Amino acid sequence: MAKKIVLFIVKLSIAGGLFALLFYPQLFGLPADKFQRVTPGDMLAEIKDAGAPNLAFWLIAAVLVRVTGMLCGVLRWRILLRGQGLHIPFWYMVGSWFIGRTFGIFLPGTIGLDGYRLYDSASYTGEVIKCTTVIAIEKLIGFIALTFLVFVTFPMGFKLLSFSLPMLAVTLVVLGGFVTVSFITLLNPRVIQIAVMALPTPNFIRSKVNKLGASVTAYSGKRSDLLLAVFFGFIVHAATALMYFCTMMAIRTEHTNIFDVLFASPLVIYATVLAPTIGGLGAREIVGVALLGGQAGAAAALTFFHLGWWVGDVTPYLIGLPILAFRSRPSAEQVKAKLAEMRAGIGAQDDLLQLSTDEIAGYRHKLGNYVVAGLASGLIGGAVAGFVEAAWLVSNAGHLKEGVAYWWGPLVYGLCFTGVGLGIAAGFAFISLVLDKYLKASTIFGLCLGATLATATIVVGGFRFFQDLNSEHMLTMSQLAGLFGGATVVAVVACCLGFFAGSFAKTSQRTAVVAAIAVYFAVIIFGSIVSSIGTTDARAIDFKPVSGANGPNIIFIAVDTLRADYLKAYEPTARANTPAIDALRKDSVLFSNTFAQSSWTKASFATMFTGKYPENHGAYEKSAKLSDNLTTFPEVLNKHGYYTQGYCNNPNIADTYNYSQGFVEYEYLRPRYVLFANQSAEKMVLYKVVRQVWNKVIGKLTGGKINIKDFYQPAETVTQTAVTWLESEHRPKGAPFFLFLHYMDPHDPYMDRTQPGVGYARVRLGTNMDPAEWKEKLQSAYIGGIEYCDEHIGKLIEEIKQLGLYDNSLIVFTSDHGEEFHEHGGWWHGLSLYDEQIAVPLMFKLPQNQQAGKESQFIARHVDLGPTLLQFANADPKEAIDAKMQGNPLFEKEDLATMKDVSGGYVYSHLNFEGIELRAIRTPLYKLINSNENKRNYPPVELYDMVQDPTEQKNLAGASNAEEQRLSDTLQAMRKSAAEGAQQPEYNVDSAELRQQLKDTGYLGE
Repeated sequence: MAKKIVLFIVKLSIAGGLFALLFYPQLFGLPADKFQRVTPGDMLAEIKDAGAPNLAFWLIAAVLVRVTGMLCGVLRWRILLRGQGLHIPFWYMVGSWFIGRTFGIFLPGTIGLDGYRLYDSASYTGEVIKCTTVIAIEKLIGFIALTFLVFVTFPMGFKLLSFSLPMLAVTLVVLGGFVTVSFITLLNPRVIQIAVMALPTPNFIRSKVNKLGASVTAYSGKRSDLLLAVFFGFIVHAATALMYFCTMMAIRTEHTNIFDVLFASPLVIYATVLAPTIGGLGAREIVGVALLGGQAGAAAALTFFHLGWWVGDVTPYLIGLPILAFRSRPSAEQVKAKLAEMRAGIGAQDDLLQLSTDEIAGYRHKLGNYVVAGLASGLIGGAVAGFVEAAWLVSNAGHLKEGVAYWWGPLVYGLCFTGVGLGIAAGFAFISLVLDKYLKASTIFGLCLGATLATATIVVGGFRFFQDLNSEHMLTMSQLAGLFGGATVVAVVACCLGFFAGSFAKTSQRTAVVAAIAVYFAVIIFGSIVSSIGTTDARAIDFKPVSGANGPNIIFIAVDTLRADYLKAYEPTARANTPAIDALRKDSVLFSNTFAQSSWTKASFATMFTGKYPENHGAYEKSAKLSDNLTTFPEVLNKHGYYTQGYCNNPNIADTYNYSQGFVEYEYLRPRYVLFANQSAEKMVLYKVVRQVWNKVIGKLTGGKINIKDFYQPAETVTQTAVTWLESEHRPKGAPFFLFLHYMDPHDPYMDRTQPGVGYARVRLGTNMDPAEWKEKLQSAYIGGIEYCDEHIGKLIEEIKQLGLYDNSLIVFTSDHGEEFHEHGGWWHGLSLYDEQIAVPLMFKLPQNQQAGKESQFIARHVDLGPTLLQFANADPKEAIDAKMQGNPLFEKEDLATMKDVSGGYVYSHLNFEGIELRAIRTPLYKLINSNENKRNYPPVELYDMVQDPTEQKNLAGASNAEEQRLSDTLQAMRKSAAEGAQQPEYNVDSAELRQQLKDTGYLGE
């Protein structure tokens, strides 16, 4: 009894702790607004606001639905008793059910509902073992029915969990598989007993599972009873879900519908069943708020789920009280004594399946063949899949200096796919146990190898197709059919090869395992050989000085993810303190209206390097690389005698993707890799998974701390690397140089400079954060990254001055794109073309500080940077023309200190990233954005008045604005021009008033 009391106190304490977590999350180290600062008073307010008539109506409906579900539970109990040949009057069973609910509302489960029903039914029938069997089977059926309900309702609201479609598919397959296997096992209990007896199993597990199998065996000839019991079990849980819908309607919850509740309710039921609390108290509420708090509001979700306790638990308690009062009943001591007697009786039974020693050995050998086949197919199939993906990635990457992926892929994929192979083998073994027919070892290996490689084709091949060939757009039905057709072909070929290999090498199971391991390592060794053969020299091109090269040294500083409006040079009220950048601005010409042609790194830098729009250079997808057919401005600079040195800090523009084109030396400042991977392996599907798991595990072990070198190299490293090169003998003394430096510090993870190790990474936070909780945190950390970067840019500039290089050098300062802080409902970058993502800084510190402090209001574009730098290097203007650059120099040829307008009054931007495809035309007065159908749910057309609405909040599209058609025509013409390299269209300004506005702002010149 003391144990039961202690258990009750523990459960009560847990329930109280969960409520404390809801109301006071700060006590547990969580943000105070984790659950929207909900209080008990908010619950009372929700109930008061509902109105008495509405509240009464829906609560009565909830009671009726709940009671109906309980009556279905009684029917399920009665059906299972009938399957054991027992009969108890229905209304007597109803009374027992409600009395059990009365006992069980506060008492431990063994003397609550199940305990009392077991006592009462055994006393009534005199069949202790059979009644115990019924309760055990009822629990198993209830679990199957609940999981089936989750499977059915999950698609109704999975969007609330921000699940991707692939994740949804995997989840539903797992749930569907569980329900199918559990149900088949329920109908074929012999499977459980054979598996437990044949496989090495701890005794305490074996005894319990054997007894369960023996219990279910009683229904072997009465499967219709089991099917009917599962059906009523489903109705029981569905009624509970509908009860929560009624309590939701009782308080008039807005923004929540029946589908949301049907989705959340089964998960809430799981919580109440599994959580170690009294009656599920606390668990019901906290899971309900977690699932529907964002949709309905924390107070409403908490209230209607808590009302479910009053309806679902307190109401049956009140119904059971009068039944208990007028019915002879045992004391708690009598119930416990009777239960002890039952357990003793059960222990005496011996209704288990009996197998001889030879039979057990036979089953073990047969099932052992499946285990060996699963292990072998996983190792070999995974290794082959890893090698093939590595070959695909390396062959599609430009100028890789190593081929680690060739051995890393087989090594890691083989180990990971061992689990896949064993899972497939377990599936075949299960089917064999059900049919009691077993396959030959060679056949099993062939089937497992085929299924493993088919799985790899669908998962790995599907991802590569989705990302590398389909621009991250969902596959069409025909593409999916092709993918599954290809997987089928792979499966058939692999099955045949596996069958013949197994037939040819008839060996023992132990020898087969050794052979599989040998083949696995053979693939890894072969990959190592291929990797060593494929290694190239680190130098991309040879440097040949050119006589007469007389251009200035050019230092190109790009700060990744830096918004213009977060610098005081662009916004005097900006919070970031950037003395180094401010000082550079005083010596520079500042372009106050500079825009990127895309909003993510790969596409933007490709535009800067080639002077081409994304649709023309083609490097706007994750797997894209710069084509050798393109000419980059570093390539032209090198041709004219410049020593071109580059340090990139982002894998998207590493030499893997040919961004080293035109550089004598181009070094990727790599982050730390996990599991001995390298640049060639980091794009593999499983590397992404392994890295995420690694980061989460390390994050847990270190209390969530982040080491920024796991993501990119910090500004201190970039500056030190640059200074070392500038001071070294590698810097040419008799020739000009071009130095490209890439800083990443404003990029996520944003590091909180006040708390070492604290940072905010997209890979950990996702894209669906509450702005009330996260916006200020992220912005402050982002600003800290800017200030840290500024500090080390200042040290770089100081070193340049110390070396006597500053005065005669051209220093360009810019960013590839900006960052979004929920201005338009999103975070990070690469997902929109609003100004927070495409308005970037641009400064030119001219030789001898010409025009220092001057500002140009002309529109400047990334596409203009290449032609501008070539002009400063005194390259022939034909060079940019021959390279088919689509931009123009920002300065006059005759007077390099004089800016000019080359934009035609507008800027064009394009984005094709993660399934989002956007195109935008931006003028000083208006902005038009065209969108595809995508996960951000952008309107197909957006039009903004950039004078009256500079933050782009009021969409004017469709309001008969004449500017919409004018911009639309220009955008369509520009889209064609950008893709084909044709003459860029003129911005059709046919309004005298509009033309005057543009002139007044300095965009059309004189």
